[in-house]
Amino acid sequence: GSRVCTKTPPHCSQRSSGSHEAKRTAMASRVIVLAGLVACASAAVVNRLGAASRFVCGQQTTIKISDSANAAGTAQWTEVPMSDGVCQPLNNKQVTAIEFCGPGTLTVSRMQCSEHHEYKADIYKHSEKEYTTNCETISTSGTVVDGHLGSMTIAC
Repeated sequence: GSRVCTKTPPHCSQRSSGSHEAKRTAMASRVIVLAGLVACASAAVVNRLGAASRFVCGQQTTIKISDSANAAGTAQWTEVPMSDGVCQPLNNKQVTAIEFCGPGTLTVSRMQCSEHHEYKADIYKHSEKEYTTNCETISTSGTVVDGHLGSMTIAC
């Protein structure tokens, strides 16, 4: 004959609820630590990228230039990455307009960054009260950069 075993094998036994709760708590702790690490890493990346990208005077401050138009004559815009107080060389003879959005002080010059950028430069100031997210489109016609935009600087 065959024997019927009524004992539960050791590998099938129920664990005590205390052990199960401890594992759930440990798992929750690991998830919280991982979330914290991800948040810190994300903040570090944004901080590092912010210096070289559009986080200049805040996310709302952006600079774009137009040096071409589409077939319908509508200006085509290209964003210029700017950093606070850092001169951005452009050396572009085709720029017809500059779009300056948000607060800050924009300095535009015919000169290159290494050659007297401030000499006879045009300066455009946007106060934090007047320019939060709105933009000013600056025509280069009749300005010092008419026919040649050498460089730009933004200051917060």
